[in-house]
Amino acid sequence: MVAKGFLAAGYQYLNLDDCWQSYNRASNGTIVVDPVAFPHGIKPVADFVHSRGMKFGIYSSAGRYTCAGRMASLDHEEEDAARYAEWGIDYLKYDNCNYEEGRNARSRFQSMREALDRSGRDIFFSVCSWGAENTWEWAGDIGHSFRTHDDIYNDWKSVVEILSIHAKVVHLGGPGHWADPDMLEIGNGRLSVEESRTHFSLWAAMKAPLILGNSLTDMPNELYAIATHTEAIAINQDPLGVPATRIVHIPNDHDVWAGPLSNNSFVIVLVNFSEHPQPITFNVTRMCGYQGAHVQATEIWSNRVTESTYLSVFLEPHGSAMYRLTGGRLHSSSSPDEGSESLSGSTPKDDPTLPLDRRRYEAEDLSNLVLGLSRRKGCRSCSGEAHVVAIGNVNRPQTGALHFRNIVGQGVYTMTIRYLDCFSWNTCGDFFSRRWDLRVKINDGKPFWLSLKSKRNRLAADEYSLGVVLLKGNHNVIVFDNPDGYGPSIDYIDLVWRGAAERGSHDDSIKNCGRLFLGMGVLHAYSLDRLLDKHENL
Repeated sequence: MVAKGFLAAGYQYLNLDDCWQSYNRASNGTIVVDPVAFPHGIKPVADFVHSRGMKFGIYSSAGRYTCAGRMASLDHEEEDAARYAEWGIDYLKYDNCNYEEGRNARSRFQSMREALDRSGRDIFFSVCSWGAENTWEWAGDIGHSFRTHDDIYNDWKSVVEILSIHAKVVHLGGPGHWADPDMLEIGNGRLSVEESRTHFSLWAAMKAPLILGNSLTDMPNELYAIATHTEAIAINQDPLGVPATRIVHIPNDHDVWAGPLSNNSFVIVLVNFSEHPQPITFNVTRMCGYQGAHVQATEIWSNRVTESTYLSVFLEPHGSAMYRLTGGRLHSSSSPDEGSESLSGSTPKDDPTLPLDRRRYEAEDLSNLVLGLSRRKGCRSCSGEAHVVAIGNVNRPQTGALHFRNIVGQGVYTMTIRYLDCFSWNTCGDFFSRRWDLRVKINDGKPFWLSLKSKRNRLAADEYSLGVVLLKGNHNVIVFDNPDGYGPSIDYIDLVWRGAAERGSHDDSIKNCGRLFLGMGVLHAYSLDRLLDKHENL
């Protein structure tokens, strides 16, 4: 890092991930370092890193064991934090594996944060809970950064998947609580130069932690030039610390990301997500409100200067252009809305004033709650480019659940569930897994079970329809889980209004009739008509 100029470029931390621990603790409860990997312990390593002018990071998990099965820190936070301080640790990546069922993420991560505060050493705390339990709702008060998605993997597809979720929450990050889409994959052999440049441009503009996850000794020159680019890193480290947000998104075609920088400058990133070259144009004044008599837009990778707020560029597939605009000022009356991909609530996509319309509720909507191991994950074939995975008992004894919150409805509805095969970090079950069982609970009613056919193809979706009754107006809650086994991944639910229902003695009969049809896969019109005829006077 020092000899090759990474430290000079701004990379301060050398972080050691999983497997430095042994599988046991000492009799007094202290963590034991793997004696084969580190025969002299961790402190000499940290001392050496510090002697080279860098900071040193380490890894643990808010569970009994790390993700690789080594000893972790749950209920040993005080001992471990004290040991980290003794070793001279500067950074802790704290994962979310192998915890005990029933212990929520916030309390487990809070315990370590408090222990670090009492350790007497300033240690950067990275909350690595992958967006589980709506991380962004609580982690900003606990960690210095918080992960928003599953682990990145070495493929352009992973970058796209992460952006489908991170774009919705990036505005919730900022100084002291950075939204983290995970490390960089530049230099690992799969991303092209264009894809690497786009990957780095977006992470820099979003003010994401820039953490290289590749071999530094044999990094190709063209990728080294990207990872150490002075101007791109300066945008990432801009003292204003405001993340760029996605203000234009045409799925599978192009994006525009924009955000303010210090000294009245502004950043724009144009991205071509299509599989063919194409021109992209963007009027910064009209769309963002940045204007002035002497505006200059400098494309940082080519150093080309445009003396205008009208940007036009021809981009290769998966390519991008990143601009720093100076000489103007952001006029708030025309500026992009904060968090243009932000909380939208469980508002149906179609007009809710039209009672016979199909109303769609995306599983990944931020107003929904994912619990346990369940989490939002990008999915290019899904309706909203994302879905919720790890529903059910996917990593025994840990389970996952999805709560659709604030569902709008009063009456009898056809509910259609669009689902995919069970998935957590890998496909659940095996070739002989023919059904995914899903427990459904609506408001305060009794839970019931559905058995949904496996597609034996993680990317293929199917639908299942049934009759349901909603009685709480704008505040219905529909819960999907499976405490006993694998549940499906959920893309969305659709609700179609079929008739009115009153509170009172009719409720149970309607709900009981609804249950009679659950095993049919699709609720036929005849069956639903019979259900409504029974309550024709409601």
